[in-house]
Amino acid sequence: MRLPGHHRAGGLHRLPLAIGASVALLLVAIVFVVTRLDGDPPRTTPPAVASPVAAVPTLAVLTRAAIPAASPAAPITCESGCLIRMVDDARTRDALEARGLRAAYAYGGQLWTMAPARSVDRLRAESGAVTVVADSAETLRLYVLRTPEGTDEAIVRETGDILDHAGNQYIVRVPSVPPPVLALAEAGIWIEKLPPAPVERLRLSDSRPPLDDLADISGAIAQEELRSTILELQASSSSDGTGVGTRYYASTGNVMAGEYLFQRLDAYGVRVWYEEFITEDGLLALNVVAELPGQDPSAVYVVLCHYDTISDSIGAAPGADDNASGVAGTLEIARVLSGYTLRHPVRFFFTNVEEVNLQGVKAFAARANEEGTPIEGAFNLDAIGSAQHGSQLVLNGDEASIRLEELLIELNDAYGLGQDLLVRQNPIIVADDNFMREAGFPTILVARELFGWSSIVHTPGDVIETVDLENVQSATQLILLGVGALVQIPVDA
Repeated sequence: MRLPGHHRAGGLHRLPLAIGASVALLLVAIVFVVTRLDGDPPRTTPPAVASPVAAVPTLAVLTRAAIPAASPAAPITCESGCLIRMVDDARTRDALEARGLRAAYAYGGQLWTMAPARSVDRLRAESGAVTVVADSAETLRLYVLRTPEGTDEAIVRETGDILDHAGNQYIVRVPSVPPPVLALAEAGIWIEKLPPAPVERLRLSDSRPPLDDLADISGAIAQEELRSTILELQASSSSDGTGVGTRYYASTGNVMAGEYLFQRLDAYGVRVWYEEFITEDGLLALNVVAELPGQDPSAVYVVLCHYDTISDSIGAAPGADDNASGVAGTLEIARVLSGYTLRHPVRFFFTNVEEVNLQGVKAFAARANEEGTPIEGAFNLDAIGSAQHGSQLVLNGDEASIRLEELLIELNDAYGLGQDLLVRQNPIIVADDNFMREAGFPTILVARELFGWSSIVHTPGDVIETVDLENVQSATQLILLGVGALVQIPVDA
């Protein structure tokens, strides 16, 4: 949902472009984003290393002998965890696995991870050289920079404090997040967020039964999980004891929320990565994307939601309904489906900078098209927690997404969910799903509030006390069943 002004009557809308942005800077940002779309490897375990673009040469793989080892005599005081660098090979991976650890980030034959201080010496003994990069596992302000040959290191130093340097790759602690990156883009420097520390996974076994009966997931959405997530998100960056913070795209709270989502998905055993993009005013923003595998990758289904907020008081933009409710629902769908083997992959897309010109979804859709991702259907959860209109739930799409709307109508009736579905194919209602449809991906909006229907959204008063958790739960349950029906494995398969 967007701020008032310059909107189309009757629905969600976009903000106008910021006045005064120079054409030159916008062109630089566009070139940088297109370059990233061409080859940015997702952070996975193990990682997929794509061929870098011509402006950013491949990191020379360092040998173990070339990596400076931390002095055995040097005291290691990182009680909560160290950030370390190691060679990325089978020996290292085995040593990490034996310690219950795994890579947080890997590229070009190197990997970085977080390890307890007590594990560092053991890792060194089992795998060879270990470089202690930082005596903390805190990653909020840590970014990876890769520089073209001949780049003056001074521009890297201007970005922040250099913690590590391996070949043309740097780990940098920036003074504030999200960082401005147009100067780096102009210099051809590749920058991406260092993912947060891997967390203990909640699923102890990789054994997943096939999803062959929707009854298995009927009623699986946990209201307490929804409540906990909404509370966590509305408090992002809050430091005054009120539990009300902000996820405005230019705030520290936004990056904190991105790390929170990354770790939640990682805990479910879902493959997760960042897709960075440059905002219209030159900041590096994070889309958070995760995917559950499927037996047949010829079709991919998507659940998306935006996690940024906006308010008439930017420092207090809790966004409990708009859109922590949609984020909580999407996380719950990921949690439930992560327990099953699926027919087709399901991708979970947490888009950013939705509240200011829907910038994150544009970057995602362009990248998905560039990579040829076969998205056959998507559901956009946006503000699903209001009780103002009872059980009314808006479904908006177009001719190409009618089948998705019809599927939800059938499931709502079959499982007695009691949702009063208001079905539309109205192009005036503008949200993230519009840009998915423009990119050729059938997508529907799922919402209880449209722009102008509520006096609470986009204010500091959009807090959990105004959210109807039963409405969040029922809308989420409907979409879970809808996605489940699309990726269900036939009994005779």
